[in-house]
Amino acid sequence: MGTAPGDDSAGASAFDARGMWIWYVGRSHGGDPARIIGRARRSGVRTVYVKAGDGRRTWGQFTPSLIDALHAGGLKVCAWQFIYGDAPYKEANVGAAAVERGADCMIIDAEGHYEGKYASADRYIRKLRSQIGEDFPVSLAGFPYVHYHPGFPYSVFLGPKGAQYNQPQMYWKAIGTSVARVFSHTYRYNRVFRRPIYPIGQTYLNPGRRMIKRFRRLSLNYG
Repeated sequence: MGTAPGDDSAGASAFDARGMWIWYVGRSHGGDPARIIGRARRSGVRTVYVKAGDGRRTWGQFTPSLIDALHAGGLKVCAWQFIYGDAPYKEANVGAAAVERGADCMIIDAEGHYEGKYASADRYIRKLRSQIGEDFPVSLAGFPYVHYHPGFPYSVFLGPKGAQYNQPQMYWKAIGTSVARVFSHTYRYNRVFRRPIYPIGQTYLNPGRRMIKRFRRLSLNYG
């Protein structure tokens, strides 16, 4: 799905360095933890993000046994959940369940379905925090271009007691722009939220090795 170069921000060890996102565990080296660990090590990856839920539905692939195996291989394991906003309390329960199973951090993947749903975002955040605590590391993986989505509840998801980290999905090829432009636009409008930014780069749609390397270089330049 993507790759996320991180930094060494205080308290952000779960998001540290290079991350690898997994949508379907069974399609990642057949779901074999040893092979996933081997691929991560060869690529210098230290954190694996695994889909743990979709809306109000828990995904069975995010299991304690998988988490334990990846932990034993020296990897951090974070859960990500796609949410829609129609049942925010139930969605929060799914996120909390992933944390209970042993996730090192929780990623909120909220996109177009959440446009205009400020009340739902508030209910989701409040319910999630009531179950996992205010200090558990949570990030928002949302749209990179804030100014293109004036109805999206950034101010809630990245507001008080919301996500402490911001992981914009900076998929330059899907957007139809350059790597340099996706950085300049994303950082210009996301810095207002005063959250550490961990840019997620595109690997699907075959963007090319040269562009991926450029993305990684610019991620260092932007801190």
